[in-house]
Amino acid sequence: MKKIFVFIFLFFFSASLFADQLIIEPDAGRAPLLSALSNAHEIDLITYGLTDETFINALIHAKKSGKTVHVLIERAPYKSENENIAAINQLRAANIDVTEGNPAFKFTHQKTFIFDNSRAFVMTFNLTHSTFQNERNFALLITDPAEINEIKNIFSADVLRKSITPSNPNLIWSPDNSREKILSALKNAHSHIEIYAENLNDYDIIGTLSALARQGIEVKILHSENQSYNKKFQYLQRAGVQLKQSKKLIIHAKVILIDNQLAVIGSINLTKNSLDHNRELSVITHEREIIGILSREFNQDWENATSRQYHSQYRNHYGHRHIHHYFYFRL
Repeated sequence: MKKIFVFIFLFFFSASLFADQLIIEPDAGRAPLLSALSNAHEIDLITYGLTDETFINALIHAKKSGKTVHVLIERAPYKSENENIAAINQLRAANIDVTEGNPAFKFTHQKTFIFDNSRAFVMTFNLTHSTFQNERNFALLITDPAEINEIKNIFSADVLRKSITPSNPNLIWSPDNSREKILSALKNAHSHIEIYAENLNDYDIIGTLSALARQGIEVKILHSENQSYNKKFQYLQRAGVQLKQSKKLIIHAKVILIDNQLAVIGSINLTKNSLDHNRELSVITHEREIIGILSREFNQDWENATSRQYHSQYRNHYGHRHIHHYFYFRL
């Protein structure tokens, strides 16, 4: 309850300072977003998953109250093709403008609320029941006008199926510039990198993290994958990357912390599809308070997680040397 109160206080009294603010899930629950939604007059939502009845009803109530509501949603999420159909039908029945994801992208995986064209929550989570039960997630409130303007413009372009070129240095967009910006941030690390990773399979990212670990950079990755046989994790471990599996919470967050100086937070997974084919948004923040909170949460989750050794299911077929060169030549 303390975290919710602190966030709401900051939300109403500090937004004009353009300082980023943070929601931590599942600790904060639905209250901060619902409060922001109820106090907005214009609501834009971009989401990959929408099944939580509380938020569906809140959007419908906002529309009935005379507010402007527009939803951009992925129609057929991966392996859950029908998940959003009920919400789409309910929202349209309430005369809410609903646009299905731009077919130019493999998936619309972005997770963002825009309120009154003046503030936006860039989220790592979908609006689903499980988000508020047992998933580690975050949402960053941003109020910087230049950042809000670009988020809104790209939202409008995606709704209209138009191409647009992003330019804001603090916003990372897939498929436009995410690979370049994330790799650049990682390669500029001096001492340590901490990562919440729901998914990790991109060869360039794996190769870069491994090379950094060999150079003496401390790299920690917290995940929830329950696999003993995992070539990518084995390769990372052999390079000196530390990995732990969270069992208390499902790691759905997509966060990178670098040198206590920079954090990347948003919808982008460290996978080829996420970097190269989906519509995604993450934000770079240099706010010391935000980075400090994220670091404390990571360290706490890290202490509660389990270390394990990974090995390759294909070791007898290919051997360690083959695996090493496979990643090496993709750096």
